Amino acid sequence: MLFEGGIYMYYSNGNYEAFAKPKKPAGVANKSAYLIGSGLASLAAAVFLTRDAQMPGQNIHVLEELALPGGSMDGIYNPDRGYIVRGGREMEQHFETLWDLFRSIPSLENPDVSVLDEFYWLNKDDPSFSHARAIEKRGQRIPTDGKFTLSRKAIEEIAKLVMTPEDQLADLKINDVFSDDFFKSNFWLDWSTMFAFEPWASAMEMRRYLMRFVHHVGTLPNMSSLKFTKYNQYESLIQPMVHYLEERGVNFQFNTTVNNVVVATSGGQKVATKLEIVEDGEEKTIDLTENDLVFVTNGSITESTTYGTNDQPAPINHPVGAAWTLWENLAKQDPAFGHPKKFYQNIPPANWTISATSTFTDDRIIPYIQRITKKDPHSGQLITSGPVSIRDSNWLMGLTVSRQPHFAQQKPNELVV
Repeated sequence: MLFEGGIYMYYSNGNYEAFAKPKKPAGVANKSAYLIGSGLASLAAAVFLTRDAQMPGQNIHVLEELALPGGSMDGIYNPDRGYIVRGGREMEQHFETLWDLFRSIPSLENPDVSVLDEFYWLNKDDPSFSHARAIEKRGQRIPTDGKFTLSRKAIEEIAKLVMTPEDQLADLKINDVFSDDFFKSNFWLDWSTMFAFEPWASAMEMRRYLMRFVHHVGTLPNMSSLKFTKYNQYESLIQPMVHYLEERGVNFQFNTTVNNVVVATSGGQKVATKLEIVEDGEEKTIDLTENDLVFVTNGSITESTTYGTNDQPAPINHPVGAAWTLWENLAKQDPAFGHPKKFYQNIPPANWTISATSTFTDDRIIPYIQRITKKDPHSGQLITSGPVSIRDSNWLMGLTVSRQPHFAQQKPNELVV
């Protein structure tokens, strides 16, 4: 991330430059930053602005549509619905920027150590390992679990995709570049359920993921390269960041929807001049100056989420939501801001997933989970280490059981799946 005055967090082949404190940029005390959204990306930007750019906290404003921070990285208890987690992120050793971030954030349970310290010790003592990545026939581990079952043709197709320049993959779907051989493999089952891919998804994005995680491909069947937090990621990661930022005076403005960032273009430069917002139902504008920085998280994988119950399905939500509307309004001003419809116009096919957070209050399900995972859900250890996919499910269902308790307030008799 480049800051005014040429100060940035820089990683070379070693760590000589990574841990040097940047010089304070000239004039940073007179600058302000507006961060649209309060997900992980926005909160990380705020931390780096305070820590590395040394911007005063009171000059940083986080504008959030919802009534609480976190974005997609959520985890809440609802008295009417129980515990709710819309998803989780599989983390690994080479999340360099994330670990650099959390080495500076104190743990809420033990302020004398960092979130990274706490996370490292936990995963060292309780490493990830899956005893059943895929099951069928009501809980039986598939006979070929642990193997990719890739034919030579499928292997060649993977290699060809990786070697294809990105500009040749525009508008191609995954099923445009792979044959049925590939989609019948355990590799595709493991890959698609790990990263939420479907055959109609972007071949370009598939290539990016293959290149990003090539060093961990061999661990896909047992997920031994993954790292997990103690509780849900909202409590273990988001809450410590928010506490850190609030202590430094960062302003959080909730129930605030940003509809547009008005941009002026002159001499090839694009400058944000105004924010058009709705705060608590009232339309307002925020005029910007040359000393203001604007950070936008465009699009959202969990935008327009709807919720069902045990008796009612989650309703179909047709509006695209505020995050996508903002991006559309930016794109209308200049094609350089991209084409957001590429990412959401195929709803319902482009729906991310249907998930359920189930809270069990007795032990009737425990023997079944133990039989599949070879672990006791009440042991405090990692249980599934990510998804256990059900191969013969028409809905491609799966289950995940994290360390219990998954919420700090969870009762001893409760199990969150």
